Amino acid sequence: MNLLRSTALAAGALLLGGCGLDVMYADWRVDRLCKQDGGVTVFETDRLPAEFRMPDGNVDIKALYRAKPGRSFHLVHKWKAIKSDDPTITRLQIELVRGSDTKILGTAVSYIRPMQNIGVPFLHRQGHACPANARLLDLTTGVFFPNSIAR
Repeated sequence: MNLLRSTALAAGALLLGGCGLDVMYADWRVDRLCKQDGGVTVFETDRLPAEFRMPDGNVDIKALYRAKPGRSFHLVHKWKAIKSDDPTITRLQIELVRGSDTKILGTAVSYIRPMQNIGVPFLHRQGHACPANARLLDLTTGVFFPNSIAR
């Protein structure tokens, strides 16, 4: 009787704590995919045009984010569902494209398992993303300021 009660309590704690095996497996998969092609890849560097330069010399991320095709540079966002059932895994890719020849100068790839509500108020499973350096800022720094990246 004690063994049955202990097993039920342990199963309930795992369920309510949001630490299920499905989430652990999804996080492991996110980390594995991240090692394969996650992060920033710079194919070609270029000079930062005046239209995207802030007064301090840095990239105006907001202006670049809002840029449409036809400008000197623009971004292309791609989302792909790797695993669509619960818990989901999504591949996010940002491409920095030069407008004059539509060449992709660099990409930033990250994998995400979003936060999930498990049905109990105030309890949720924390999200997991990989890698930490696949942001737009890292991509623009790699393309426009290649010598400033510490390797």
